[in-house]
Amino acid sequence: MKTILFALFILAGLSLTAHARTVTAVNSGSWESSSTWSPAAPGNGDLVLIPRDKTVEITSNIQQKFWQMDIRVAGTLNFVGGGAKLWLNDQSVIYVYSYGKIYSNQNSQVIILGSTTVMNGTNSGVTITGPSVATANNSSASSLTSSSSAAGFQPYSPSALPVQFIAFTAVRRAGDVLVQWSTAQEVDALSFEVEMSTDGRSWNTLSTVAAAGNSSSTRAYSFTARNLPAGTLQFRIKQIDINGKYTYTAIRTVKSGSDAHIGLMAAPGKLVARFGQEVKGVTIRVMNANGQVLQEQQLASAFGQVLLPTQAKGYCIVAILHNNEIAASQALVF
Repeated sequence: MKTILFALFILAGLSLTAHARTVTAVNSGSWESSSTWSPAAPGNGDLVLIPRDKTVEITSNIQQKFWQMDIRVAGTLNFVGGGAKLWLNDQSVIYVYSYGKIYSNQNSQVIILGSTTVMNGTNSGVTITGPSVATANNSSASSLTSSSSAAGFQPYSPSALPVQFIAFTAVRRAGDVLVQWSTAQEVDALSFEVEMSTDGRSWNTLSTVAAAGNSSSTRAYSFTARNLPAGTLQFRIKQIDINGKYTYTAIRTVKSGSDAHIGLMAAPGKLVARFGQEVKGVTIRVMNANGQVLQEQQLASAFGQVLLPTQAKGYCIVAILHNNEIAASQALVF
């Protein structure tokens, strides 16, 4: 029963931060320095991410007893000097991931959540490793053993789902290519890298786009690659999480010349349309097998990836109308 209740508490903590600002350590440095973080130093209500290759140091008494934070350590959180403390409210939670660690080397260095001391440093040194999590409901940690997850940090089994992509498209406009992708869910996502290849073997990173971090709502991203060479180009997205792990999307191929193709795809709760060239005055119509119109959406202009929320279920016919003619149609199952 304790295990079940603890798991429910963790899930509740995740829901509390669903709409918080995400603050990510983009440089190794002091917790209190704005240059360590993007977009700014951590504050009340923030989701705080320390990626695998970053070390953040706490060098003073950070006593914010009324602040609630969700801290996720994939890199290192290092307590330095006497009096280095972190004190947050009893709704806060601290995760240490598999490659993460929290290090302390003095008796006076502590982490307190509400009235619960979850880390008590020792002069012989304390290293908290993951995967482990601390909440105010955990037992008080009177002392910790080096390289162990003691009373204040309980082991847990990571169950985070990967980023769930809705769609990924790439379309050419003259010498540019518009790259778009959308996600239905993100858990501990750090960034997306847009990569391009001219031969399918060597890949170059064109841009890095910050991820939402943690989200259960639709997120849309885009990047325009400008002044590209003629010929066939290939694109993919590298998704990186704060633990340093990464995955790739499928490859999208863009050829020279105009592309009048209109693609249609069903996703949970959404219709995805891809317009290879800009079309003005478009109507998207969703019908059931009997031809009954279930949904109709008019767009002044459509280019690239278009997401249309839909309540359609089962077998449907989707038609794209332009100038009172059917420009594209496809049978889809939602």
